[in-house]
Order: sequence, then structure tokens, then C-alpha cells
Amino acid sequence: MSTIINGALQNQVDELNSLNSNLYENIFNINLIDGDGSDLYFYNILNKVVFPDDISDEYITEIVINVDKPWTTLSHEIYNTIQLWWVLVLLNKPDYIFKAQAGTTYKFIKPGFINAVLQQISNNQ
Repeated sequence: MSTIINGALQNQVDELNSLNSNLYENIFNINLIDGDGSDLYFYNILNKVVFPDDISDEYITEIVINVDKPWTTLSHEIYNTIQLWWVLVLLNKPDYIFKAQAGTTYKFIKPGFINAVLQQISNNQ
């Protein structure tokens, strides 16, 4: 008989590779199905991050881009890492999710506050 064990973050599971703290996957606990000798790790795909619409201007600013670019590129330009692309997508809720589009205004969390915001997200999961 299989048993589902509510887990911890992937970085806390010795059998699995460590993840960079900026990755979306590292926010959520990983669970284990203990199945009579064959263990299976999984994420609850129903978990998600939702940013409120009324974040203070103290933490948010805007940028207008003049050429289409991948979210990873925009993330690198703002945060010096491609791994925070998901923050930009979830914060802006774009209709076209494949890349940031030229002439569009995008909100982003100011780089000086991003670590505090990520920590708060992790604490609330």
C-alpha cells in the first residue's frame, strides 16, 4: 500500500538535487509517495503564487520595453538572473505569455526588495 508523505522543500531532501533559491519550484514543498520499495517525489501542481493587485509603489516600479524579449532576458536585465522570470509573469498577468512585448508597460518588484518578497512568499507556502 502506498502512503503520501507531506514533505519539505526539495533542498531539504537528501536524495534530490539542490535547487537555486530563486527557482519557482523551490517555493513549494515536495511530497513523497512511499510505495512499497519504489518512492516517487511530486509537487502539488494546484499550489501557486498570486501577487495582489495593490502592492505599494514603495516596492513596485514600471518599465516600458522597446523590443520584444523573452521573460528570462527581462529578468536578467532587472535582477541579474534569468531565474526570476516567473515573478515578472505572475506580477503582470500578460495575455501573451511567451515573451514580453514591445511598447508594453511592465511592473516589477524593485531589486532592493526582491529577496524580502521571495522570503515572504516562501514563508506563506
